[in-house]
Amino acid sequence: MGRTGAAIDSTGTAWAPTGDGFYDPVKKIYGNGLIGARVEGRELKLIDYYEPTNWAWLQKRDLDMQVTPAIFPFKGRELMVTGSKECRMYLLDTKSAGGANHQTPLDRTPLMCNEEADFQSAGIWGSMASWEQADGTRWVLTPFWGAVHPTFKTPISYGPVSHGAVVALKVEETKGKFHLKPVWMSRTMNQAEPPVIANGVVFAYGSGENTRQAYKDRGLADFSPLRIKNSTHAVLYALDALTGKELYSSGDQIKAWNHFSGLSVANGRVYIGTYDSVLYCFGLDGVAK
Repeated sequence: MGRTGAAIDSTGTAWAPTGDGFYDPVKKIYGNGLIGARVEGRELKLIDYYEPTNWAWLQKRDLDMQVTPAIFPFKGRELMVTGSKECRMYLLDTKSAGGANHQTPLDRTPLMCNEEADFQSAGIWGSMASWEQADGTRWVLTPFWGAVHPTFKTPISYGPVSHGAVVALKVEETKGKFHLKPVWMSRTMNQAEPPVIANGVVFAYGSGENTRQAYKDRGLADFSPLRIKNSTHAVLYALDALTGKELYSSGDQIKAWNHFSGLSVANGRVYIGTYDSVLYCFGLDGVAK
């Protein structure tokens, strides 16, 4: 699980979310968690794992851990952040994810979104992102789908968020305790997807996809034709990495939506593909091709 697969730490341990499932460590079942595994000799061995304390409720509501973590150095330690469809972020230490009981993170955010516990059109989906400021400040970012939770606030925001946004937080340490401090929340985006940071700019986009998988009167079935019909189009945004202020929007230039795709940034260009098999490239005027 995880949009971009496993994330690998400095020891070669690969960290990946386990998705929907049960938790029973005695039987070596680690559903709804995050596991770390490493190849030793000719065997892939479980090294460590983290399991949210409310895993049973997550499993019941299909709000599983399915987010690729971001791993980074911070004040002599190696930390990582991950999340779930419940719409929380978890800060963990790669050397002891969840502590002795595997269920105690360094920090856990309040609910950012998904007040209604919706398993299909809200929550955190995809991947975490991270970057380091020149003065050593460590930032982590997450996209989310759906409306912002009414109790979640950031010092900087840009109007009502109804269909998704990107949230930026600082990693801070006080007297040996580590915290995730929300700083800004972007403008609303239609199903916000994992961002990419380059040269002080956050590139993010709303996919425009209709993600509903079930309806009360029809249950859980294949509604692909209906989802395609009700999807709109992707919108690419460039945001100031320190404040989240919108620097650019592609508006209506992209004509279709995409599903579980992503952005690529290279040589001053930003690339995004869409469901209709079109690859879009955006760049600054005057930059050599």
